[in-house]
Amino acid sequence: MTENSSDTEFSEEEREQIGDFETLYSKDEFAGKFWTEFKDFVTGLPKASILVMGGSGAGKSTLVNLVFNSEVARSGEGRPVTQGIDEYQNDLVHIYDSQGYEFGAENQREYEKLIMEFLDRHEREGNPVDVCWYCISAPGARVVETDINMISRLNSLGKPVAAVLTQVDQATEDQCAGLKSEILSRTTLRSDAMFESTTDFGIALPRGTDELYEWTRDRLPESRRASFMGAARRDMDRKSADVDSFLLKYAATAFGIGAAPIPVPSAAALIPLQMKMLSEIAVRWNVLSMEQTMGTLLTQMVTTTVGRTVAASLLKLIPGAGQLVGGIINGSVAGAVTYGVGKAFNYGCYQLQKSQLDGSNFNFDDFLKNEFVQMALKMAMSFKDKKK
Repeated sequence: MTENSSDTEFSEEEREQIGDFETLYSKDEFAGKFWTEFKDFVTGLPKASILVMGGSGAGKSTLVNLVFNSEVARSGEGRPVTQGIDEYQNDLVHIYDSQGYEFGAENQREYEKLIMEFLDRHEREGNPVDVCWYCISAPGARVVETDINMISRLNSLGKPVAAVLTQVDQATEDQCAGLKSEILSRTTLRSDAMFESTTDFGIALPRGTDELYEWTRDRLPESRRASFMGAARRDMDRKSADVDSFLLKYAATAFGIGAAPIPVPSAAALIPLQMKMLSEIAVRWNVLSMEQTMGTLLTQMVTTTVGRTVAASLLKLIPGAGQLVGGIINGSVAGAVTYGVGKAFNYGCYQLQKSQLDGSNFNFDDFLKNEFVQMALKMAMSFKDKKK
């Protein structure tokens, strides 16, 4: 899909000009700007809020990890937010894990009170819970009054609630069928809000964690959907398509910046826009979850690789590139360069996450050093040609 770049493609004068851009992007005022912009972007991003409930031993943490396809919920690592409810630390989504209730009428009444007070307080504070996952252990083969009461009360509040039979690989088909029948007959829950999960990843389920993820995604407010999708290591094709759609918006903004032609030495005017664009892409792929692999490389990419990409793109896209001194950047070039940088970064993030999921060999460092510039240039030229 890409070709390896080579310095031999540029003349000595052009390589010097590329070096000038690398220096420009590496100045102290730009160094680390990506991470500053990214952290600000994440801080201001509306985050999805999910409350996970159920009895003790219902496998709530396991369910969370299965849906997000990563170890989001670790035993004993939740941050207490109130008595009986912990929040798993995550930069993109609030995951609240309620303590499991114990059997006994008094314990169950206390559990119902805990949940309702928690929901009410978050509603009053302007940070409402978006979706509820209610876990019932399939091997336990019983639905208690608290389960029925809580599902019904959540529905009456207008909260999207999914009932999840957990550990179904340890239960019989008859047990699962009986639990589903009782829940559906005694609550207002719809059958499309009923799911199953298993401790054996090799077991395919007709309505399992894949379907629970999609159901949840589609019921979140649009403003919080991006953070939920970013937090989950799945839905990769849709993430990539979403990025493609907003890259066009960034390209249009860059076109506007270049509408009043700017001198080539002022190409740094595109940096703030590119930083924001890269931040939005990084959120979609949750690069913070991959920071051990990518942390320093992203800063390197922004302060050096992106600078080289902009320079190389300008040399190729501006007529008479060899006579760059005194040249200008027009709107079509600014838009094309911005689009190309975004497409190349999106591709790299996609391939890195894919490699982490399927074990394929993708070296992000090598991609940045050997392919990023050439891919961004190719995409920029293609974009520019389509706009003619």
